[in-house]
Amino acid sequence: MDYEIDEEAQILQFDMASVNSADKVLATVLMLIGERPDLCGWDWIALGDPLPDDARHDHLARLSEAWGPPPAVEAVTVFVTPDPFLYLWAKVMDFQFVRRKHLVVRDVAAARSLIERRRAARGA
Repeated sequence: MDYEIDEEAQILQFDMASVNSADKVLATVLMLIGERPDLCGWDWIALGDPLPDDARHDHLARLSEAWGPPPAVEAVTVFVTPDPFLYLWAKVMDFQFVRRKHLVVRDVAAARSLIERRRAARGA
């Protein structure tokens, strides 16, 4: 899976469509947070056009089990996808990850803008 770790902005961006397999996405994310637990407190941008069509609840359960301690301030995962119904799954994910909000936008520029606005609102 293609990913970028932006140290300066503290944003992890990854492209789920580059593999289009939920198993491969999960394996890569588990590897990343295993090597860099601090990423669990960063904001994330998840590109998903298209989203892996084999994603299941157990993928999220495994990720949640491997997740580190909650960040000091709320972080976000912003999904970039044209999927009009992903926001429903995103709301459920909010309950699986303490102090992490899951949001959906249609392009990367909107994702970065959303992250900047949320950081400004909390004084970061």
